[in-house]
Amino acid sequence: MKTKGRNFGLRAVICLLFCGLILFWSFQVFGEEWTEEQKEIWKVVVADYESFKQGDLEGLKAARHDDVVIWWGNKFMPFDKKEAMDNYQGWFSWDKPVNWELKPLAINVVGNIAVVFYAYKYSGKIISNVGLGRAMKTWIKQDNKWQLIGGFSASCAELPPCRDYFLK
Repeated sequence: MKTKGRNFGLRAVICLLFCGLILFWSFQVFGEEWTEEQKEIWKVVVADYESFKQGDLEGLKAARHDDVVIWWGNKFMPFDKKEAMDNYQGWFSWDKPVNWELKPLAINVVGNIAVVFYAYKYSGKIISNVGLGRAMKTWIKQDNKWQLIGGFSASCAELPPCRDYFLK
């Protein structure tokens, strides 16, 4: 009887080890290496957030295409480049960003267009922890330089406000 108990325990341990091996091995299978283009655009995204941390309005302005459309999750409508710069300036006068943590989720580069999805965590001098957010940014490469052409971001903790956009 003890032999069956030992045999069962040995089988259970082997099965658990085998399952663990399959589980951890699968992460290697599904993990993909980024292309050079994906690495290049991710560096651009990180540099853009460094401009936010430094309060560099000119750097942010240069990184935005003249026809950019940006939509923050706490706003009812998207805004253009001039409104974006006004929003950034107001934001910096109220609470300058101190820390950003960024985690890329998906990067798709097709020709001179890149769509980047990522999660972020933000804190400022006044607001110590905004929590998690998510963003989708579209970049266009012109004259060998990436510029933001469109974007949407929203907090994960608070649903963006909505209204009936079909009402006149």
